[in-house]
Amino acid sequence: MPNRGPDGARNQSLVIRLVRSAALWAFPILAFSAFALTWFYRDSTYRLFDEPLVSTVDSLIANAAVPDNQDGTFVDLTRRPINPDYQRGLSGRYWLVGLFTEDGTLAVLQASRSLSGETLKLPPKDVLRIRQNVGEEIRTNANGPDTDETLRVFARSVILPDMDTPVVMVAAADSRPASRAVWRFAMLAITFMSVLSLGLVTALFMQVRVGLRPLFELGDKVADVREGRAAQVEGDFPQEIQPLANELNFLIEHNRGVVERARTHVANLAHALKTPLAVLLNEASAGKRTSSDIVLRQSGTMTKQVEHHLHRARAAATGATIGLSIPVKEIVEPLGRTLQRIYQGKKVTVKLTLEPGLSFRGEKRDLDEMAGNLMDNACKWSKGQVTVRANIDPKDPSMFYLTVEDNGKGLPPEHFADAIKRGKRLDEATPGTGFGLAIVDDLAQAYKGTLTLAVSNMGGLKTILHLPGRHESGAAAKTS
Repeated sequence: MPNRGPDGARNQSLVIRLVRSAALWAFPILAFSAFALTWFYRDSTYRLFDEPLVSTVDSLIANAAVPDNQDGTFVDLTRRPINPDYQRGLSGRYWLVGLFTEDGTLAVLQASRSLSGETLKLPPKDVLRIRQNVGEEIRTNANGPDTDETLRVFARSVILPDMDTPVVMVAAADSRPASRAVWRFAMLAITFMSVLSLGLVTALFMQVRVGLRPLFELGDKVADVREGRAAQVEGDFPQEIQPLANELNFLIEHNRGVVERARTHVANLAHALKTPLAVLLNEASAGKRTSSDIVLRQSGTMTKQVEHHLHRARAAATGATIGLSIPVKEIVEPLGRTLQRIYQGKKVTVKLTLEPGLSFRGEKRDLDEMAGNLMDNACKWSKGQVTVRANIDPKDPSMFYLTVEDNGKGLPPEHFADAIKRGKRLDEATPGTGFGLAIVDDLAQAYKGTLTLAVSNMGGLKTILHLPGRHESGAAAKTS
């Protein structure tokens, strides 16, 4: 059964398409070549065929004479053409010397024995040409004295001395042998070109099959991965196909990583919920009324754990998303305006310095969550000043930096590692879940990026995100 696409359309073989496209220009060229060769052969054959006729007419003109005692209606030949075919009756080669009568017929004055008393009947249009163009060479075809005999005729009219009427010199020969030779050559050329076409199509088919063999092998290797016979696409492919094999391996590894991370997060979530559930079960099995504080505390713990692992699972599923891209300023600028309104009581100013044409290669909501958590954290701890910078990595143009700083009291370097741990809160007096930086770190790792904490020159905390991105030349940098 032929393969069909999603819309039901028939997917034609690439081999057939390539062979057909080559045949579409090869066949007309070969057909034209056969026609041209036949035409050149015919032209050269008839040129050679006409040479004896031209020589005969020239000989007749050179040897024609008008006797002194004649009235100008008789022509004598001092020497006749010596070709033996002119002496044999109806041999297929003829010559004659004649005059045109008033009705346009040709009156014979002298003729070869091969005519056996017959004459040559020229087409009326050629008779007119011969009469009107004295001295001009006329080539034409005519019927011969023999049945079904087609003659190649060469004629020329001249005015001899002591004559007022043009005398016509005609030489003719049976053209059927030459026509048969041309026909045989045409058949030979057609046969040869047909065989050449068949051989060319076969050679093209084999060449395309050999040329596309690495693609067929790549398909087999992908099938091995799908069926579980191999972990990756392995093989020595040409340089044009090797990048495709590398990208397939990247996709396979990416999907495998997504599945493994999802499994890990599910297992972590189950493990994290065991303790709160065990506490609630123990309280319930004790047979006494359970304190609402215990229920609320354990329920809150479970809620935080569920939210955290849901974020991690989403990061695992969408990290390193292929084919997505979002301008950084479309995310960061609205966040800056929103946070200034939220923290207007603290008179927080968010200053943005974004490199023009910078885009994040991933999902919009992931960058929104990462940048939002970092900027919200900076506004929360700042003393009124927050700066956000986004710029391409000069060492690796496929990555970019998103740096957030504040002028708050900061964080000692020895607490940086604890600040990123999930659920870890270094200041219990400030509202929050302790999952913000941990979520940002999880999302960054899912995109093969990093989250780094440092001491800001403004006195507070500096957070640096290193994420995949790309740069496009565009408008000037945006500063607010």
